[in-house]
Amino acid sequence: MYDLCISNGLCFINNEFIEANIGIEGNRIAYVGKEDVKGEFEIDAGGKLVMPGLFNAHTHLAMTLLRGYVEDMPLMDWLSRVWQVEAKLSEEDVYWGSMLGILEMIKSGTTAFADMYFHMDEVAKAVGETGIRAVLSYGMIESGDDEKGEKELKIGTEFVKDWDGAFNGRIKAIFGPHAPYTCSPEFLLKVKERAEELDTLIHIHVAETRQEFEDIKKRYGKTPVRLLDDIGFLSKRVIVAHGVWVEDDEISILKERGVSVVHNPASNLKLAAGIARVTDMLNAGVNVCLGTDGAASNNTYNLFEEIKLASLLQKVATGRADALKASDVLTMATRNGYRAYGLNGGKIEEGMLADIIMLDAKRCNYVPSYNPLYSVVYASYGCEVTHVIVDGELILEDGMVLTMDEEKVIDKAEKLKDKFLVA
Repeated sequence: MYDLCISNGLCFINNEFIEANIGIEGNRIAYVGKEDVKGEFEIDAGGKLVMPGLFNAHTHLAMTLLRGYVEDMPLMDWLSRVWQVEAKLSEEDVYWGSMLGILEMIKSGTTAFADMYFHMDEVAKAVGETGIRAVLSYGMIESGDDEKGEKELKIGTEFVKDWDGAFNGRIKAIFGPHAPYTCSPEFLLKVKERAEELDTLIHIHVAETRQEFEDIKKRYGKTPVRLLDDIGFLSKRVIVAHGVWVEDDEISILKERGVSVVHNPASNLKLAAGIARVTDMLNAGVNVCLGTDGAASNNTYNLFEEIKLASLLQKVATGRADALKASDVLTMATRNGYRAYGLNGGKIEEGMLADIIMLDAKRCNYVPSYNPLYSVVYASYGCEVTHVIVDGELILEDGMVLTMDEEKVIDKAEKLKDKFLVA
């Protein structure tokens, strides 16, 4: 008798959908196979596709409140406007913005996410209340100011110590220096040393735009990746967001150092940042996962959009229709995200974290289905998600979120809009 069991579904196992039953004990998958399973709680997944939960590997969650606020601008101009309005965000604002983002992610099949922002205690509280899994970091900007750097590192360190392992391990707290153009090499080395002391990870923006690429070269005489490598910053502890502007030898550096890269296709397109060399990185053995970035530059946290975009962009960029196959991009959105952040999940396999989603296989956009894999990757909107299980707990049932008051969250977030309106 398992704590929870899933029967009669088509399960995504070893890159294909096959009939299987799943038994869950505690927060782990305890059984996957053809035998009948019984549980304290049972889900009949007949007519459903069962797959690992999606991992959104790069977000700024509370930016839901700035969704649609600044549009049609390149990154640096966009950032200037965004940073001005972000200064108005209170702790309570970040809480409700995070709740709204989590609501959107749960309803579209995301079971875990990695966030970098400020007022991160409020994000952690939202994670605890809603049942989702998260890797959280306080976004540090030091700007070459030693005094500011000390304050930022103190806040980041206290956050890691306060929240790492919280809520039965659903929160993993790490460090989040913003980028090489907002943090000096000296500060980044202090972050690296602190991460090693606390045995945790580092989430950082790198080589997002050509302007950043050129500005770093002008300032330091080196490209962003080479700069970070030359100062000894890069290692398997580091997760790089974007990595759009990287050269051949830099891809080799990322592989050799064990760095993971988060591809954010919609945000990169919207801010005209470019198309990351995902196929080249995967072929070189780099662990590449998927993220949405913040809702102010996307404008959704729907990872199914990123799945389709990621595959299509590599086909166009390389001129090869098989450049990024359906099974590969789905692995990027699931297993690779969990792997990047050192979590044993993202696969339907015994011993893995019980983070699982189910999709309605009878949706009109999935019919006819010659291969469910292609339906999921190329025809999903996100609304097909019917059930979400995180850490062995059911948090979405028949499309209804069980851990939050959806109407209250939407109402609170909508009312906050007035705070940011300008004359």
